[in-house]
Amino acid sequence: MPGEPHIRGTRNVAAGAHARRARLQLRGDPLTWALRVRPRLRLGFACALILSVFLPGESAADEAMRSVAMPLRMVNLNPFHLLYEVPASAGARVMSAGSTEVIASIDMASHLRASRSGAERILLDGETYRQGLALRHGLGDGWEYLLDISAVAHSGGIFDGFIESWHGVFGLPQGGRESAPRDRLALFYADEGGTRFGVDRSVYSLGNASLGLGYALLSSPLANDGLALRAVLTLPTGDEEKLAGSGGFSASAWAETSGALPGSEDSRRWLYAATLGALAGEAPEDLVAIGGRFIVFGRLGVTWRAVDDLHLTVQVDVHSSPYGASALSPLSDVAVMLGFGGMLRINERLALEIAVTEDDGVRHSAPDIGLHTALRWRL
Repeated sequence: MPGEPHIRGTRNVAAGAHARRARLQLRGDPLTWALRVRPRLRLGFACALILSVFLPGESAADEAMRSVAMPLRMVNLNPFHLLYEVPASAGARVMSAGSTEVIASIDMASHLRASRSGAERILLDGETYRQGLALRHGLGDGWEYLLDISAVAHSGGIFDGFIESWHGVFGLPQGGRESAPRDRLALFYADEGGTRFGVDRSVYSLGNASLGLGYALLSSPLANDGLALRAVLTLPTGDEEKLAGSGGFSASAWAETSGALPGSEDSRRWLYAATLGALAGEAPEDLVAIGGRFIVFGRLGVTWRAVDDLHLTVQVDVHSSPYGASALSPLSDVAVMLGFGGMLRINERLALEIAVTEDDGVRHSAPDIGLHTALRWRL
């Protein structure tokens, strides 16, 4: 691929650094990862379906939330931005007292980025998967608590052929995929100090874990569905060497609101949801030279309630880059991610959320294509 940094795995890394990273890499291939992980995912989703049959119905307060826009829980799976992991939105309403929502999600993205500037070089080629399990529980008086745990895997591009066909059908640029090696995993970053990251074998690791609180203002200054304030603390549970966490603590705070678009106040067929927040965290140890401490993020989505149980959403997620000192666009660009999907309510307790994600075609900090799926069920 033109402009691609010349690397051959991590064989050119200094012996000490190579040995340290090699011990932490899970050697295998995409099939090995699939055999290990995907049965767990199927089991989790099967449990969700079984539980939904036997659990009691939703309360009147939860029923009212069916006409409120719910943001897509998209995640930027650029491996280096995932180290910080900007939190997903939860909506402008909190859970009613005693109610619980559990969200099991799987996100995947395909990467093909290469850039060089001076001593800096980066190559992102492969696929990243994130499994998430989130829980929201209503405490009453406008409060809820939030828990989120995740696992992260990086593997070769087993969907390369499908993605090339997808881009071909819709006339989208291939971005060099047609000339790049198939099914390769190469997540590589180097600067004047040598190789900072060099992953060329499938890895799987516990990701970040977060806990926090949400509060819905009793009287919102906005004439809409309300205003919710949320804050979370992210723990350093992810393995930095496997590109599954920053290795440090971070804290995020944000505000969310939603409402009906002008002209749709009565029917509530057209809704919007908006988020604005900030994250403060520690830079990964190997990226201190270019990594900052702060990220500003925002989201805006428009939802069409096609029918009561089917909501279709277009959403844009934007966040600043913590790698402002880097000269490489996959690190330093503002991340812009577009989502196209929606939510299908299977019954009063269970809903399926699906979205396809794309970058904006100009900036390179978000993957050029991804898939988000989630099951949301209320206990």
